[in-house]
Amino acid sequence: MLLIMGLAAAVVFTPRLRVVLAASHDLLTYNGNNKGLGEFSCHASNYETCPGPECTCLSSTGSASGDFTGTGFATLDIIVTEDSSAMCQDFNAAMFIVGPKDLEEVDFSGTACDDLDNYSGNYTIATSQAGHSGSGTFSGTRSKKQRFAFSFH
Repeated sequence: MLLIMGLAAAVVFTPRLRVVLAASHDLLTYNGNNKGLGEFSCHASNYETCPGPECTCLSSTGSASGDFTGTGFATLDIIVTEDSSAMCQDFNAAMFIVGPKDLEEVDFSGTACDDLDNYSGNYTIATSQAGHSGSGTFSGTRSKKQRFAFSFH
C-alpha cells in the first residue's frame, strides 16, 4: 500500500504533470561532429535501410544525454535518399548510446530538409540493456560546420 501511494505521489507531483512511469525519454539530446565512423558504420542496425532508390550515409560521433542513459558516448548513422530535386528527403537512422545508466539503440526516421540541415520525425527505443522502451518525436539540425544536434521528446 505504501509503495502504491509513493508511486501515485511521484506521478502527481512531477513537473508539467508528466507520468514518470511512462517508458519514454523525457528528453534525450545528441551533439556530434561530422567525424563519424564513416560509410562502413551504416547498416549496423536492421533499421538502417535505404528509404529510396539511392541513398547516402551520414555518420557522426558525439555525446548523448538523457534520463535513461545518463551522459555518454554515442554514434549516429543516417541513411538518406539522394534526391536533389526534392526540398526534403526521407531518411532512416540509428543512434547507439553507451551511457553510465544504460546501453541503448534509438531508431528514428523522418525527413531532412533545407539541404539536409533540418531533421524531424519519430523515434523508438529499439534496444535497451536496462529494459527501457518508448517512442516519441524528435527534431534536429546540422550546422554549416557539419555538427549535428538532435533532441528527442
